[in-house]
Amino acid sequence: MVVLEAESAEGWESILSGCFVPLRFTGLKDTFTGRMEHTAIDDCLSVSYVTTSGDIADRTERLAARADSDDIHVTLQRASSGTVSQCGRATAVRPGSVTVYATDRPYYLDYSRCGQRQLVIQVSRSSLPLPEKTMEAAMWRINVPGGVEVTATRNLFSYLARPLLSDRLEWEANDPADVAATTRDLMATMLRASFGEGSTVPRTSSGLRYAVQEYLRSNATTRGIDMDQVARIHFVSRRRLYQVFEQAGISPARFLRQERLRAATELLSQRDGEARTIEQIAYGTGFDDLRTFERAFRRSYECSPSEWRAAALLAS
Repeated sequence: MVVLEAESAEGWESILSGCFVPLRFTGLKDTFTGRMEHTAIDDCLSVSYVTTSGDIADRTERLAARADSDDIHVTLQRASSGTVSQCGRATAVRPGSVTVYATDRPYYLDYSRCGQRQLVIQVSRSSLPLPEKTMEAAMWRINVPGGVEVTATRNLFSYLARPLLSDRLEWEANDPADVAATTRDLMATMLRASFGEGSTVPRTSSGLRYAVQEYLRSNATTRGIDMDQVARIHFVSRRRLYQVFEQAGISPARFLRQERLRAATELLSQRDGEARTIEQIAYGTGFDDLRTFERAFRRSYECSPSEWRAAALLAS
């Protein structure tokens, strides 16, 4: 990852034109600040976390005519608001909005309001496993329906945001080729899901595994989760479900148990959690009985839940 910062129009124009495509900037205040955390995953795919105090970017007809790639930008608006325009169409964006637009066509980004934060994916559209008609439909609409509230969209951006914004989780694979393939698979799944074009299940093993992991994370504290049901929800067989997890050296049931135990440690570490009994925490984090919870907890953390709570309270 490369971190780049600027405090002038010229500096910011140079940074974004170098990492993305040549752009012209206007409306920058004297107090402007901009920062980009940029990661090139492969030659045709990059992800960037961009924060600014507000700017306006113009990909003019002249600049677009010189494009030597078929890249698109898929952008998640994380804070503030703005407007994205291309080919005579425009859409307003707010936190949670997701947009898709082509860099080989003119576009205009009005991000002049302060406090801008965007997660931007730049990718060659010909490298995506999607028919051209789906890509054209997405770019014509600009706005991805439902934004990050849609599960497939949330999966894509959480997969990319975790290593950029949090030390808690890293990408599943350190191999850039696998990260690139998973990103493209999750992006294609998002666009198919958003525009009703075919299957909404990731097609690669790593993409499917990540989608299931996100489902299990979100529902970890629900008791009675059955792996046959999880497989049906994701339109795969139980055998296929276990195969994609085995490739990562874990089973889906073990992954679920780890997420439940993680949730339990958070509750046990809270000072106001003293009002909850260990049994209440066990049931509240998805375990069916206290004995199973205590046995799993000791196996993972080499202490009992009560001992963990005592140590956490002593340290706070």
